[in-house]
Amino acid sequence: MVKLSVSQAARRLGLSRANIQEQINSGKLQTHEGYVTTDSIRLAYPNHSLHSERDLHLQKMQRIKADAMYKAGAADTIKQENEQALMTIIASLKSKLYKEELKNKHYQLVFLELGERLELLEKCCHQQDKQPLNELQSWVDQQTH
Repeated sequence: MVKLSVSQAARRLGLSRANIQEQINSGKLQTHEGYVTTDSIRLAYPNHSLHSERDLHLQKMQRIKADAMYKAGAADTIKQENEQALMTIIASLKSKLYKEELKNKHYQLVFLELGERLELLEKCCHQQDKQPLNELQSWVDQQTH
């Protein structure tokens, strides 16, 4: 049982204290230990709301807060899903990059070995074949540097 002072009851109902006091004196409103009970107010004023403007404002703020908490939770879930998707993409790209780095090292070794073989070939070839061979060696050297 919620008890209100005469002033509190008047404010909640939007009536004057005198009006509430008249209702108490006439017996329409019951009191308990000097306070008006919310049950007796509801019986005496069935068409009036006991919710003050402040109470309505608090209820509205609580609804806004609850909505915000729900939306924040949904946003956190979406954020986690996005982060997981990005982590998967990053892992895939790291794997591809590693494979490409291995290929690159392989091709560098192939060009180095080709350069060495061309040098050996130059030592064994005839004079008339040296110029095209030197051009090929220069091209290989340019590709590796």
